[in-house]
This record gives sequence, structure tokens and C-alpha cells, in this order.
Amino acid sequence: MNLGLCMADPDFGVYHHSSREESERLRYMARIMFTEAFGKIGIDQDADMNIIDVGCGLGFLTILCADYFKNSRITAIDTFSMGSLKDNSRERLIENLRLADVLDRVTVVEADITKPFNIEDKFDLAVSNLVFHNTGRQRFSVYRNVWNVLKCGSYFINADGFIRKNVASIFVDPFRADMSKISSMYEPEFAMEPKDQKRNAVWRYILVGLRSKCSDV
Repeated sequence: MNLGLCMADPDFGVYHHSSREESERLRYMARIMFTEAFGKIGIDQDADMNIIDVGCGLGFLTILCADYFKNSRITAIDTFSMGSLKDNSRERLIENLRLADVLDRVTVVEADITKPFNIEDKFDLAVSNLVFHNTGRQRFSVYRNVWNVLKCGSYFINADGFIRKNVASIFVDPFRADMSKISSMYEPEFAMEPKDQKRNAVWRYILVGLRSKCSDV
């Protein structure tokens, strides 16, 4: 019997320095690129697996992972401060997970990602979206924290946005600049950008797939 009731959709919020429309366009690009990246890493969509979403915000990437990997269990970690996402909160995340019908597969952890993770599990996949630029030079601590909880040979798929310091400058891929400092922990295996993104754009969105090394040497 149709009672005329409908479930609300999850609300993933508005990124700082962005509008609602721009935030939705970013998530549209992210959905395409992360889905393509998931297909590159050789894990069956029906596999039993543990995933960690680093800087989960209001759950956009957590839910994307849960929808793609149907039997996954996900740890979603965030400080839930207002920093880069307006109205970010643990309560709103949990409501989004409930609306997406994945709450029973997600463990929510409220913690500072620049500090070592107090998590005993080891993960088959780590993901993060539009987070690392907010941590400045502390991002190298986050890279290590993620590596410490990854299984040997598993992937960290990380996407972020970057602003050129001035329009006249020569753009240097910031992920490429980071590689020399994290090469003992990760091997870069692939990178991608939106197909319509201009190489000289003032703001660029980039995704990289990093494979964890088995020892830090």
C-alpha cells in the first residue's frame, strides 16, 4: 500500500569556499573517478573486506564504498569539526548512513587523523576525498597513520583539490611532490583527473592510487 511517504536523500553538505551546486558537481566527479579507481585495484565487488574512510565528513565516500563493495565493513573516521565542510557532525553522518541503509556496516570513530589511529583492525582498502589539503604539512603524519593500518600490498585511494598560488605560476603536481617523502611506505600505481579538467586550471582535482609497501624501508 502506498501511503505517499518517501525517504529523504542523504545530505552531504557544502564544502568551504564552495556553493551547493559546486559541491554537488565535485561529488559527481568524485563518484565517477572513485568508481573507476575501484575497478583498477583487483578486488571483487562481493568480497568480504574492511575499508577505512579517512576524514569521512558526512559520509559521501563511506556510502559510495558500501554501495560498490556490497559485503564490506567500513570504519569512518573524522574529527567532525566545522573546518572544510559546513555543518559537519557525527549525528548528521549517522543520519546519512541510516538513510542510505548502511549504518549496520559502518563503525564511526571520532578522532584527529593527524594522530596515530587507535584502531586494532587492518584494512584491505583506505580512501579519502578532499581532506589532506586541510592538514598542511601534517599530511605526512596522516599518510603514515593510514599506512600503519593497511594490510601489506593493499591500496590507499586519495583524491584532493589544489589551488595554484598564482595564475602565472607553473603548476607542480602536489601528489608527485609528496611521493619522495612517502616512497618508503607507498608505491604510486595510477592517477586520474576529470576528463574535462584543464591542465592549467587555477583549481585542480586529482586522484591517486597508492599501493602500500610491506615494510617502511
